Amino acid sequence: MFSPSIGVENDFLWGRQFLSRHTRFPGTYNSYRAIIERLLLWSWISESKSVLTLNRSDFGRFCSFCEQPPESWIGGGRPARFVNTNSGRVQNDSWRPFDASGQAGSDNYKPFTGTIRQVQSISSSFFNFLHANDAAAVNPVVMSRSKNGRADKRHQPSRHLLTPEQISTVIDVLERLAVIDATLERPLFIVAATVYMCLHGTDLASTDSYCPTMSCFVMEEDNWWFIIDRPGSSPHKLSVPSHFLPYLKRYRISRGLLPLPGRNEGEPLLHSNRGRLGLCERHIREVVSDALKQVHSDISEREGNCADWNMLLSSNMRFLKDSGAKMAALTHSPSELQRNLRSESLAYTYGRYYADS
Repeated sequence: MFSPSIGVENDFLWGRQFLSRHTRFPGTYNSYRAIIERLLLWSWISESKSVLTLNRSDFGRFCSFCEQPPESWIGGGRPARFVNTNSGRVQNDSWRPFDASGQAGSDNYKPFTGTIRQVQSISSSFFNFLHANDAAAVNPVVMSRSKNGRADKRHQPSRHLLTPEQISTVIDVLERLAVIDATLERPLFIVAATVYMCLHGTDLASTDSYCPTMSCFVMEEDNWWFIIDRPGSSPHKLSVPSHFLPYLKRYRISRGLLPLPGRNEGEPLLHSNRGRLGLCERHIREVVSDALKQVHSDISEREGNCADWNMLLSSNMRFLKDSGAKMAALTHSPSELQRNLRSESLAYTYGRYYADS
């Protein structure tokens, strides 16, 4: 029995409420449940305290615990947590929080690559949830993340993305070129939307049955939002950062429109240089590719043959989006970035954009 002072039942209810938000995909739910179970059990059994009171040092010990749990916490295979008996549904004594299938005991147990990153990201999401509901005062993961749980990356290829300084240079060059050639306002707008809002080409593209308009940008409660509501897909409402608005304004002015959209404005978001309304995804990719080649040419002419910029010659919108997301990770929490990216997995978001920061 646990001491009543721990508040086990309260912790359990918060954990169940958090997990109820992640039931859409069974694989995601199972990953979240496994880690929240370990966190709760470790807090109650090893620390004799409520998970709501864990601090940075506590969470650091939890990460170390997950890297090499005691043998009594490790089982083989995946037995059910509960079994049905003549007396009803009871706990399965064979179940353990950690699965060491193919591993011989705790001396040889090794977490799979990325497991500790996943522990950090899911735990951080849990504590953000608790903090948002005034159940926990702090997120103990944030300060301990840089010291604990780095997965072994020796065999993982490094991903070369644009640095924040390089992103600024690309945008600055396009701004300068657009002053000379107004047709470059369109690629400047697309590149800025890709980098600063992490949009996909499909978010801006037209199809036979759908053409995004300027009314996708809406002002609500003193904030700008970008609404994506394509037929056959769930709608998404993305926050528009203030540093993107200048590019929306100058693009609209270049088209003879007012600086900011009005409600229900039917003007297509993009159009071709010949005035055709809407651009397909392939055309958008070509516009971005051509613009980045112009940026590379401009930088090469001014700075000489600079190998650091050759990546622009083969870059695409995914590369720009990932570079923008990596930059956003410097100022956004993993859960915030996950929402902006519309990613189903917080663990993937953390592993891709935070773990090697």
